[in-house]
Amino acid sequence: EAETTLDTIFPYSPDGATQDYLQRLLNQTEESRQLARLRTLEAQQKDRRIYDAKHRPVNYNPGDLVWIFTPVRKVGLSEKLLKKYFGPYQVVRKLSEVTYEVQDFDSLTKRRKIKDIVHVVRMKPYYDPDMQKYSLEDSPRIIQASNPPRAEPESTSPEEKRMTYTGPTTRSRAKLAS
Repeated sequence: EAETTLDTIFPYSPDGATQDYLQRLLNQTEESRQLARLRTLEAQQKDRRIYDAKHRPVNYNPGDLVWIFTPVRKVGLSEKLLKKYFGPYQVVRKLSEVTYEVQDFDSLTKRRKIKDIVHVVRMKPYYDPDMQKYSLEDSPRIIQASNPPRAEPESTSPEEKRMTYTGPTTRSRAKLAS
């Protein structure tokens, strides 16, 4: 009888050989499944150990002020330059270990307060930006104290003093000097 390409690819085998092949295939499949299950459990335990080592519980009390993370997207504006945290919001009550009820905190207006339920991952403690502004206003004095003024080249007229550049030499300034 003539052999076809299918006969060479799938040679004829008696029924016993097919059953053995099928049994080996089922055994390999089950072993692979068990091995994958073990590796998945090991990876989960490793991830849990790493998370637990770094995790610190966060707890807010009713009345605390917090920022809330709310991603904003606007057409034509870069997302990285937009505000990500909004607030202040006031914690109203703790619903579970990881969820809090918060309300908009605006003591100046009499409008209705907006309440929301927020996961602790989206919250961070509120700080007053005005207090930060004052510390930034003090920083020029600190910078000036650490960097004494440069000695100006001796020139007589105020116009020459105004025209004299004492900063670093750039390529464009080097061309002008030569």
